[in-house]
Amino acid sequence: MAIIPIDIISDVICPWCFIGYRTLQKAISLYRKTYPGASKDEFRIEWKPYFIDQVPPEDSLLVNDRMSRRMKPSQVLAAQTRLKRVGKSVGIEFRFGGSIGSSRLAHRALYFAFQNEGSEIQCALAEVLFKYQFEMERDVSLLDVLVEAAVEAELDESVVREYLEGEGGKEEVEEEQRRARDMGIKGVPCFVVGDGAAKEMIDGAGDMEEFFGAFVKARGSA
Repeated sequence: MAIIPIDIISDVICPWCFIGYRTLQKAISLYRKTYPGASKDEFRIEWKPYFIDQVPPEDSLLVNDRMSRRMKPSQVLAAQTRLKRVGKSVGIEFRFGGSIGSSRLAHRALYFAFQNEGSEIQCALAEVLFKYQFEMERDVSLLDVLVEAAVEAELDESVVREYLEGEGGKEEVEEEQRRARDMGIKGVPCFVVGDGAAKEMIDGAGDMEEFFGAFVKARGSA
């Protein structure tokens, strides 16, 4: 059995990060089913923060309004059409009628999940946050929404609320974000598969072949 570490540098308000994670999950499933001796290989995934908004917005905006600030109306429609098409291929039903705000609080929740419950629960929370933001049109910058998502991922409601209402994880998340930028990462998602000489960085949402090849390379050095 090999242990393959994966760092996912992402932002919970990035739709392509959701697509990338679903593609990664499919690649892991295919790898375990088809690569000789890989059925029991273990993947240790850790989510790392990246802020699409380096300066956090003061207030949430409707998704369409936010996108319109970055591109022309015709480009917004084209971008959403493409996201819906690609998303459907990995089981995501994108909806763009909600609001979107700062992701700082959500990153602190993810940091809490990993530090206290480990990779599996952190991954569960990341999945819930993506679903809330992009399929259920819920604003994951809001404390109550985040706490509800944390409970769905099997975290303790009162403990998470107290952590997020206080200063928990603020400095750590900011420092991890700085480290990501120091690595030269300028956009997300970015997947770092393996470690040492076998480390492979996959920029963007990736595809099955890229992930599969990175798994094989990491396994060879494990």
